[in-house]
Amino acid sequence: GALPVSKPLTQYLEKHRQARHILVDESHDWRDPFRLTSQQFQVSPALFCESLSPALHVGRSDGEWSRRWRRIAGSSRAALDVALDGCGEMFEGKVLSRLAALLPDDSVLFVGNSMPIRDMDSFFPSTHRSIQFMANRGASGIDGVVSSALGVAAVSKQRVVLVIGDISLYHDMNGLLAAKAHGLNATIIVLNNNGGGIFSFLPQADYQDIFEPYFGTPHGLTFGAAAEMYGLDYSLVDDWETFDRSVGESLSGGVALIEVPGDRERNVALHREVWETVSAEIRSVR
Repeated sequence: GALPVSKPLTQYLEKHRQARHILVDESHDWRDPFRLTSQQFQVSPALFCESLSPALHVGRSDGEWSRRWRRIAGSSRAALDVALDGCGEMFEGKVLSRLAALLPDDSVLFVGNSMPIRDMDSFFPSTHRSIQFMANRGASGIDGVVSSALGVAAVSKQRVVLVIGDISLYHDMNGLLAAKAHGLNATIIVLNNNGGGIFSFLPQADYQDIFEPYFGTPHGLTFGAAAEMYGLDYSLVDDWETFDRSVGESLSGGVALIEVPGDRERNVALHREVWETVSAEIRSVR
C-alpha cells in the first residue's frame, strides 16, 4: 500500500537501499516516492500473505539478525521505561507511555498530528491488549482532528481517547459541540505547550527573533472555559497521580477534557535526554 508515515522507518529504508524492497499493492499505482522498490506485486495484500505464509513455517528458525534485533529492541525498551519512570515532570512523551497502562481493552486511541503521533510511535509500548490506533491527517495536520475523533465516538461502542496538541484543539474547537449535541463518550487529552511544539525541534528554533511569532505562535490560552461552554468535564493536571486519576474517571462515560500544561523548550530537552539514554543502551548491547 502507501508508504508508511513513520519518518524513522522511511529513513531506515532509505539507508538500506541495497536490500530488496517488495511493494505489495492491489492498485495499479507505483507508490514509491523514494524509488526504493525492487519488485511490485499487484495483488491483494491479504491474498499475498495467505499464499506466502505456508512457506514461512517450513524449517523456520531465528537467524543472528533476528536475534540481534530482538535483543536491541528489548534493551532499548527497558532503557526507555527506566527513563520515563524516573521523569516526574509532565513530559509529553510520558503521556503516551502512561496511557498504555490506563486504556481499557477494546478502546480507540486517536492521536493528533505533529508531536502526538510521533510520541505515540516512540513511547507507546507494544501490547497484547485490543487497542485500535487512529489518526486523521487533514489538509494541514491541525484541521478537523476533534471532529474526526468524535465522529469515531459517534459510530463506535469502543471508548475513544484523543491525544491532541493545543493549536490543533483550538483550530477545531467548535467540533466539541458534537459531544453535547449527540451525547457522546470520549476522553480528550490536550497537551498545552502554548504553541506549535514540533517546530522547536527544527533548525528555525535557533532564530528567536522570528521563531516565536511565525513558528511557535504562542496563544496564551487554557481550555477550562471552552470545556464549560460545551458542557464537558474538565481537569487541569500537573502531576502523574492526578493524570492517572483523571483519565480513569473519564472512562466511565460522557466527554471529558484533560489539560496537560507543558513548556516547549523543556519538552525538547526531555526528548533529547530520553533519546540519548536509549541510544547509549543500544551502543552498549551491539
